[in-house]
Amino acid sequence: MEAKKIMSVVLLVALIMSVVGCYTIKIGGKADLAPSTEEGTKIAQKRCWYALYGLVPISDNSTDSLIPGTVKKVRVETKYKVSDFLINIFTGLVTIETFSVEIYEVK
Repeated sequence: MEAKKIMSVVLLVALIMSVVGCYTIKIGGKADLAPSTEEGTKIAQKRCWYALYGLVPISDNSTDSLIPGTVKKVRVETKYKVSDFLINIFTGLVTIETFSVEIYEVK
């Protein structure tokens, strides 16, 4: 009976750890940030990679290089897409996770 309790706790902790993350996206560039309610045209996207379920970025997690200097106002969306989910099914076993970022130009 005690082994079932321990296994239940281990599975619960594993489930919680699989849906929690500390993903950080550094928003940069010379453009102003627009409110999320404003519509725009997608100008860039990228996938960011993280280790330890989002704790340590292992790829560039900044938008500096994505935003052209001619753009005046942008909206940034972070997304967990189906492709991220499918990748994370396999890489999550070794604590590697992905997250997507999309940049929209707002007029």
